[in-house]
Amino acid sequence: MIIFWRLLLSHLLADFTLQFDAVNRMKRENVWGMLLHCVTHCLVAVALLWGYLGQAWVKIGPLGINGWWALGIMFVVHFLIDELRIYSMKTLGYRDGTVSFLIDQLLHIYVLFMLSPVAIPDRNLLLAEKWVGIGCMLVLVAHFTTVLIYFVEKDFFGKGFPRFDEKYFLIFERLVLWAFFFVGGWWWVPFALAWVAQIFYIRKKRIIDLSAANVALSVGITAVLGAWTRYIYYGGL
Repeated sequence: MIIFWRLLLSHLLADFTLQFDAVNRMKRENVWGMLLHCVTHCLVAVALLWGYLGQAWVKIGPLGINGWWALGIMFVVHFLIDELRIYSMKTLGYRDGTVSFLIDQLLHIYVLFMLSPVAIPDRNLLLAEKWVGIGCMLVLVAHFTTVLIYFVEKDFFGKGFPRFDEKYFLIFERLVLWAFFFVGGWWWVPFALAWVAQIFYIRKKRIIDLSAANVALSVGITAVLGAWTRYIYYGGL
């Protein structure tokens, strides 16, 4: 599972952390922006998988596909999936919302899984190299959750993308809560619960205007990813 997890980290970094607002606008406006986005994916993947690119990852009949060919296929398929999403919005009038976002991400991850040398069943399916797994969880907690909550609030409440203060305040709150899961033993649990309580207190006092759905999703997703991170870090809960 080493290759799959590294591919997943490269995807998360390129699709969220490194997909700046300017890049996101460019890829929706012309093919050059989309090419820049897909090239970024490949460059990050090459950096994370350099020592594995010469190995055969998958076999289709007698044909062995090594890492370089796999990344080439990933480039083409990623380009087509993202272009299809944009075409469906611009030409067919489909709404860009939570469902389209999740389908887009599931398709990308499915492609990564199919291009990886994965043994089923694999006892390390939910584990990863510690630094890779923690990197994945970090991006999921900080950036993926921000985008997911944006789409949920957009679909149900008609809200726009969060303002700078709201966006980074909640990223900070989630990261601190997530960090509690690295602490050994269980004495940290009351402190984590107290941290959750202050998030709800801030919402109640409207220090920052946050919806109940925003806070609930932030806390719930962070708790799940925190438990997963703890499993990766310690090899168990």
